[in-house]
Amino acid sequence: MMSKLKAIKPVQPISETVYQQLKGALLNGDFTDGERLLEHDIAEKLQVSRTPVREALKRLEAEGLLEALPKQGLVVKVYSDDDIREIYMIREALECLAAEFAAINATERDIAQLEKLVADMDRIGDEGDSAAAIETHRNFSEAYNRASHMPTLVHLIESLKEQVSRFRNVSLSSRTRRANTRIEHTELLTALKQRDPERASALTHTHIRNALAAYFGPKTKNGGEATER
Repeated sequence: MMSKLKAIKPVQPISETVYQQLKGALLNGDFTDGERLLEHDIAEKLQVSRTPVREALKRLEAEGLLEALPKQGLVVKVYSDDDIREIYMIREALECLAAEFAAINATERDIAQLEKLVADMDRIGDEGDSAAAIETHRNFSEAYNRASHMPTLVHLIESLKEQVSRFRNVSLSSRTRRANTRIEHTELLTALKQRDPERASALTHTHIRNALAAYFGPKTKNGGEATER
């Protein structure tokens, strides 16, 4: 599954470049669950020394994207259903808090950015490019959390979302989930513009619960669809 890795031509420190490429591959699902990552294989594929690869793998392990198993070394972390539920429950608590403060602290610039993203969602529509839709919805979510102007809280949220990001793209290829998510994001923007923290928090609660339900619903039917926030 490492075929998508490409030789690196660094424009930043090599260790950071290796880290970013490996992290991107993990988040995009280019590696399979439980796949063993061998330092020398990655170094050869990227055409770099093993030192920056070793440093990158350590960072990714610390972030929870990889785990060390006895007699296997580092592998792509496998998440159980209980793990997924726990992460979404924690996200719900944190993102509801972020939504409250976004409704209080959002600047006119924040609102303008969110309005543009909603307009982009409408332009792409439910029949459009699923990859573009996924990116736009993700950008809205991140921008909404940042509008709280609570950087530590935002960092915690994004760290949690990264852990399950490789499961989050499938359902937005579904027109139904894409349409529902677009409606939910539009309602969240309205609550923010109305400076209604209680409404923003309640909508976020519903939004993440819907995302979790979308993950487990299709998964039980066809073996692995996921959700997106």
